Amino acid sequence: MKRRFLLVVLVGLAVVTGAAHAQGVDPRTAEGQLQVCGGLASWQSVGYLEFEVKITTADGNVQGPWAYRWGRREGVLRMSGPWAGGAKLEVVLDIASRSGGGWEDGRQLVGARLGEASNWALLRFGEDILWLTFPLEWSNAGVEVVPQPSVTEPDGKTYSATEVRTSRGTWKVLLDQTTGRVVKSVLAGAGTAPLSVVWSDWKDLNGVLFAQRRQILETGETVDVNVIRTLGQAPADAF
Repeated sequence: MKRRFLLVVLVGLAVVTGAAHAQGVDPRTAEGQLQVCGGLASWQSVGYLEFEVKITTADGNVQGPWAYRWGRREGVLRMSGPWAGGAKLEVVLDIASRSGGGWEDGRQLVGARLGEASNWALLRFGEDILWLTFPLEWSNAGVEVVPQPSVTEPDGKTYSATEVRTSRGTWKVLLDQTTGRVVKSVLAGAGTAPLSVVWSDWKDLNGVLFAQRRQILETGETVDVNVIRTLGQAPADAF
């Protein structure tokens, strides 16, 4: 009887070990979080990402939506949506050189106005893409990920925890202990107030997971992201 019990225990441990191996490494690390979100191969296969972002304020006002077509391989961005004065802006830009063309309510922009529009669009894109791809890019140069002890929130729930340190500040990140996905992040930088964000509505597109809703606790804003499609390369009519 004892031998049979021992055999059952050993088989059980083998199953658990195999499951842990299949799930990848610690989700509190850069490699582990990438695995949680679909894996390196799946993320590398995304050469083109199309998505929309809108922000709803605490009093119900809606900002946006802003539509993005991002060619990761080409380094090209097409962005459209409202901007200064309620005008509709559309720009097509090379991200590295910050050059390209733009239109305001259908009229082509030139000179200083084009520069203003390009800078604004790239800032808006930088903010939105940072949050959208945040867990996928912890392994980027200049990012340090430091696993932390588990954290129990005031509601009694316990989460795995890690810190993500970048030049922009340090994110304290809480992870679901079952799925390994980001549940909450708190960004703190020198001289700035903390920014606490709750992540939800995860969506799988071609094997890559994206959080499609973020709630900002300090402001009451809700940021909704509609990831429309991912492709291996940009379609001919993307830009």
